[in-house]
Amino acid sequence: MKNNLPSICFLAASLILLAGCSGPLKPDGFPPTFPTVITITQEGKPLVKATVTLVPADGARDWMTSTMTDESGRATMFTYGRFAGAPKGQFKVVVTKTESDVSRYTPPEDTTDERAMAIYHRNIVNERLNDYTLVEAIYGRPETTPLELEIRGRTTQSFDVGRQIREVLSN
Repeated sequence: MKNNLPSICFLAASLILLAGCSGPLKPDGFPPTFPTVITITQEGKPLVKATVTLVPADGARDWMTSTMTDESGRATMFTYGRFAGAPKGQFKVVVTKTESDVSRYTPPEDTTDERAMAIYHRNIVNERLNDYTLVEAIYGRPETTPLELEIRGRTTQSFDVGRQIREVLSN
């Protein structure tokens, strides 16, 4: 038994290492996914920090596929936020981007300065702040978006979401 101990330890360490390197455990029934990159522009310019969601065209919502665009308007899709790619299928592409009046207020650099923090919070609390959509509403719902995408393998696609807007979202 003493002679086998190094071999057993090596085997156990190898199995632990392999289990840790396999990535997150996928849920039962999880479909294969394919690398999917979608570029979103607005009036021909990259739409930065927009949310891109793929909704199955048949209405099933089994596997949520969504991410945000980067500085170049590119959205590298993830399913369930953890698994790279998107499953095979026909999808409606939903694009949203919002901002709030609160973004006008920058917190003080020194967050330990009680007076500065009090002024910052007072400005936010005492003013009626609105949320705005920056993408036309037609693109924000699976029922109305004209953007469609079929995924059969590695997919790269570009879409333009029309004119730039800033409309108050209803509360």
